[in-house]
Amino acid sequence: MMAKRVSVVILCEDLQHEVFLRAVLLHQQFNIRHMRIVRREPGDAKQFVVNHFPAEVQTLRRHRREHRILIVMTDADDRSVNERLKTLTNALAIANVDPIKANDPVFCFVPKWEIETWLAYLDGKTVQEDRKYPKLVRESDAQPLVKRLMKMCNDQRLRRGAPPSLAIACDLYRRMVTCFRRAR
Repeated sequence: MMAKRVSVVILCEDLQHEVFLRAVLLHQQFNIRHMRIVRREPGDAKQFVVNHFPAEVQTLRRHRREHRILIVMTDADDRSVNERLKTLTNALAIANVDPIKANDPVFCFVPKWEIETWLAYLDGKTVQEDRKYPKLVRESDAQPLVKRLMKMCNDQRLRRGAPPSLAIACDLYRRMVTCFRRAR
């Protein structure tokens, strides 16, 4: 049986998020029909994601039969992962959009402090989620690190000292893989 092709929308703060998520999708070799990136315009990156989230959820639901998936990435910064997710949930309520349900193909990845924390960990460093880490020289330098992460997530074995937000992301990633497989 031929696998159905999936349309993917990535809603993220910046180019590093975009490159990271694209690398995840390419590594898994999902059968992607179309990918649309919604990335920050000038201004507050987190607010950009929050502002666009309700419209993207509505679009996803309107086109449910077309095998669409929404992938969101926003940094938690000095908040907890749950607080940042609550910000997205509140945005839905303000826009009169129903909350995300278990069967909605919406996946929200929230690095704590920033994605650079995950990248530093994947590069072999010991990290703390309440500390900032340097940006990569080039966003594309994340690709081999993502490959490492995918192996760890697929094996369900993160290296010791993994940031808790990354452990949450691995669980979410496995759910996303299942969602792609169901689209077959």
